[in-house]
Amino acid sequence: MPIEYQKGDSTLHGLDARTKILLFIGLTLISVVVIDPVFIAALFIILYQLGAMAVDRQILNRNLRVLVVIFLTFSLFQILFFTPKEAVFLFYLIPRVNWIPVTIQGLVRGVAVFFRFFIVVLSVHLMLYTTPPVDLVLGLTRREHKRPIGPALAASAVLAAVLFAIAVLSFPDEIQRIPLAPGWRLAAVATGVLILGYVVYNLASHGLPPEMGMALSIGFATVGILSQQSQKITDAQKARGYDVRPKNLVRRVQVLTALLIPIFLATLERSQDIAIAILARAFDYNIGARTYRRQLKFRTRDYLVMAIIVGLLLGSMALERNGWGNPTEKFILGVIGQ
Repeated sequence: MPIEYQKGDSTLHGLDARTKILLFIGLTLISVVVIDPVFIAALFIILYQLGAMAVDRQILNRNLRVLVVIFLTFSLFQILFFTPKEAVFLFYLIPRVNWIPVTIQGLVRGVAVFFRFFIVVLSVHLMLYTTPPVDLVLGLTRREHKRPIGPALAASAVLAAVLFAIAVLSFPDEIQRIPLAPGWRLAAVATGVLILGYVVYNLASHGLPPEMGMALSIGFATVGILSQQSQKITDAQKARGYDVRPKNLVRRVQVLTALLIPIFLATLERSQDIAIAILARAFDYNIGARTYRRQLKFRTRDYLVMAIIVGLLLGSMALERNGWGNPTEKFILGVIGQ
């Protein structure tokens, strides 16, 4: 089922499109950093409840249900093949020949992998469900040619502070090996992340060219239309007595060809109509100086969501740095006396 924008007035609908893009990126990073299954399962439940308040639960479940088998397969590979040296053995999957050992660490990491994939997929689904395609494209497209230096420096400083915390938590040994005094060492790292933050901010705020933004906008809007058009063609062939799902494999390929040809021709016809409409509105004239009726603006809730995501990311990295990144595994090992 195509992922189309669903109208609503939920918390996710009220966020800025750029906030939801950053939310997707932040949740992806958090799901990679967090390895404890309880923490990552709790994050998935919270995200799912937010999604259920924004989108019809049946629509949400329908798109997620088809991924359960795939993610269970990934989890199974983690369970079967994650066997570190200090792993606590449970049993062999093939006992007669002692093949494929299953460990507690493998089981714990397998559960975490299952929810990790679901968080990434669910976050991108919610971003597309709750964001109008126009706003999503505006969040990725270049709009302002001259930005005030004050807000740019402030945003760069905040980004540099986050990068500095990430560097201290993730690369402490590499920082210690810098051939400088401790104070100068931290000053050098701070200067480097400040420059990096300014560069990243400018690259991120630069945005895509308007031509690419228009292409993305048309692409997002066409997905649902193509799906409806394919369903209409399929229904029309069924109404004429055409078997669209034969059991014979060769016959199924022929049916697929009969479906694809009208869909392809209809797509070409629609693309020509869109091209004529774009040219009739003089889109290709002085593209760099064009303006936009819709303007995106961060509000208090957007800054709050971004602060929560940064806090979760830095908190999970701090727990991992101090050896508390996987308390569930330690609890299980403590219960069994290991």
